[in-house]
Amino acid sequence: MKEKFTSGQRKTLLLCFLCYSAAYTGRLNLSAALPGLRDGMALTAAQAGMFQTVFALIGQIVNGARADHTSIRRSIGTGLILSAVCNVLLAASDNYVLMMALWALNGAAQSMLWAPIVKLASMWFHGAQRERASFILSITVIFGHFAAWAVSGALASAFSWRWSFVIPSVFMAVMGVAAILTVRDRPETALNGDTESTAVSDAPAMPIKKLICGTGLAALLVCCICIGFVRDGVVTWAPTILAADFGEGSLSSTMLSLIIPVLNLGGVILVRRCYYLFRGSARGAVSILLAVSALLSAALLGLWKYAALCALLMGLCCAANFGVNPLLNALIPMDYDKSGRVGLVAGLIDCFIYIGSALTGVAAGAVIDVVGWQGVYAMWIVVSAVGASFGIAAIRGEKCMKNQINV
Repeated sequence: MKEKFTSGQRKTLLLCFLCYSAAYTGRLNLSAALPGLRDGMALTAAQAGMFQTVFALIGQIVNGARADHTSIRRSIGTGLILSAVCNVLLAASDNYVLMMALWALNGAAQSMLWAPIVKLASMWFHGAQRERASFILSITVIFGHFAAWAVSGALASAFSWRWSFVIPSVFMAVMGVAAILTVRDRPETALNGDTESTAVSDAPAMPIKKLICGTGLAALLVCCICIGFVRDGVVTWAPTILAADFGEGSLSSTMLSLIIPVLNLGGVILVRRCYYLFRGSARGAVSILLAVSALLSAALLGLWKYAALCALLMGLCCAANFGVNPLLNALIPMDYDKSGRVGLVAGLIDCFIYIGSALTGVAAGAVIDVVGWQGVYAMWIVVSAVGASFGIAAIRGEKCMKNQINV
């Protein structure tokens, strides 16, 4: 029988859900705005891709490590409010260099959010509750996509790409203030009277070398690069690819691109089944989903001429990569709770996903300018296959990791 969440746990989970959903609207809005932004500022694909690159390069490791030692409440609230400010200022700017700087700062602000949220979840949930909480939090991806691509896409089409940045900033600012006022770092500090014991051990922190080399984490981080490369490649360029077939500024491309977040929900459900199939091996499920991503990318390369089918295949490919989110970004870091490294592992995983995202921003833009979309599809095939291989290698370190932590 499933252990029910307490009142305090439900409130904490809801706050985490809303805060990170708000964060997604302040970064995925770039995808919805990109066609209008490119046209309005006469940018090449490579120049437009640099937005994703500079966003992904800032802050993840430092802020991940800080999550183990700083106030979770202040980190989440500050990150959301700072991201809101960056979005507003970017909407008001006409200077490409300044916009690059603002989007890089937005990346730094957003990097302050996920590791603290995972740390917060590890403090409030334990045992089977963690799995349930992780999969619930993963739905923020779908919610954020709908908000960013539907609302921001409609605003960009009806008015201007600038509104795609203004409206999400309001949502983020509201949730940032709410986080500062209501989030409680530990159950025993909650104001509602809950006094659940924390699930995090106060054992000494595992040495960094042992953490990276002795637990299979190094191979897993390579998987993260591959996932970020393909996942954010689809997220960033799907509306632009579809707009090329339906016409710039057409609502048809925005509506068709909403297939992707719908299928992402299916990916989350599928990966949960894979997780059970592998008897709780998160790394095994990650490997299978990356192999599926390679096959879907190969089909996309062969069927790229058909817009609707292209959207479906991109949606399935994105779903395969987004489906691993609850495993990579939450469950795996929480496995390190007794090592005192939850925040650092969450930050490292997020960092390496963002490295992949940074690479896809500049690489895809350059390839599109030279050989077109087919070159991007070919890159997705190769990168997904490499990621699946390293995922298999990471499985070998899983048992070793659990043994070392339990020593």
